[in-house]
Amino acid sequence: MNLYVHIPFCLSKCRYCALYSESGRNDIASYPTLPAKEYLIRNGGKAKVKTAYFGGGTPGILGYDGLKNLVKSLKEAGIDFSEVSEWTVELNPAIISKELLSGLHKLGVNRLSFGVQIMDDKILASLGRRHNVADVRNAFKLARTYGYENIGLDLIAGLPNVTNEIWHKTLDKAIALNPMHMSVYGLIVEPHTPLADDIENGVLTQPDDDEQMDIIAQTASILESHGLNRYEISNYAHNGSECKHNLACWRGEDYLGLGPAAASRIFLERRTNAPNIDQWKKAVENGLLPPTENLETLTLEDDATERFVYGLRLKEGISPSQFAISYPAARPLVEKWESALQKLTKEGIAQQLSKGRWSLTQRGIEVADSAIETLL
Repeated sequence: MNLYVHIPFCLSKCRYCALYSESGRNDIASYPTLPAKEYLIRNGGKAKVKTAYFGGGTPGILGYDGLKNLVKSLKEAGIDFSEVSEWTVELNPAIISKELLSGLHKLGVNRLSFGVQIMDDKILASLGRRHNVADVRNAFKLARTYGYENIGLDLIAGLPNVTNEIWHKTLDKAIALNPMHMSVYGLIVEPHTPLADDIENGVLTQPDDDEQMDIIAQTASILESHGLNRYEISNYAHNGSECKHNLACWRGEDYLGLGPAAASRIFLERRTNAPNIDQWKKAVENGLLPPTENLETLTLEDDATERFVYGLRLKEGISPSQFAISYPAARPLVEKWESALQKLTKEGIAQQLSKGRWSLTQRGIEVADSAIETLL
């Protein structure tokens, strides 16, 4: 099983963020035992974890004791972490402590992901981030002291007021930390966020699409020159340090999400819990399934198609005929997919890696959504 647990709490809300989280809650201490209750309501029974990912929000806000209780309750519910190959916890550099890092390592966590966004103190402050560049450096240093080698960091490209000089310095500073993994996401201005209001009112200006693509292309070139290979549209890693949890999802494996706003993909069912902690908490405390924002049972053909197009995000690409062996419902679609991929190849959007296996080109990565629409 690939397990995701959402910890929906933050110290404060960043100006660009539209992901579900809450700040200023006084009931955080009651949270750690609740995801296990959801698990028992939805599944129950024993399950071995292949990959685990604790995300947020800010998981570190629970502290070591809270995270230890979270894991303890999941184990008591029947979830077995003894054979987990990769266990990631997202951390905010602003709230790193020796107790937290040493404790997580003892629990079995073997991968950390730091939300960095930019390596410039003024820009960080303008985004509402609680950390600064020194915090990032200290977090990396402390994490390595406690035995963590597999550390990743997240950056956002195309932020307002970020010049080429600031961005290149960000990449230089990030690379100097020697992360094993980097995620670089192009800025998406989400409606109803303070950042969106500033842009709409002309206070800030965001890069246009061409400028954004140029920034991402430069970033890819710089990171790859330092051994951080682009293995997915927004993700780079040294060989062997690719995020196994995310790879499992992109390769079409099932995953279980626990917590408000958490998403799951189990067999033909796609479920996303409603982004409301009070409704979620009330339901699971009363032994009821939490309310959903999205709940859908797919046809076998739609299920196969969705899992197939995820694979196209990966540098390793995907083979329609090989995929259809694992997902027989895809067999009638193989000819259609291969025809579409051949058309995209002529347009420079896709490329054939070997007989029957395709991936996106650099241009295809830039227009990935359109390429996937063609396949759908």
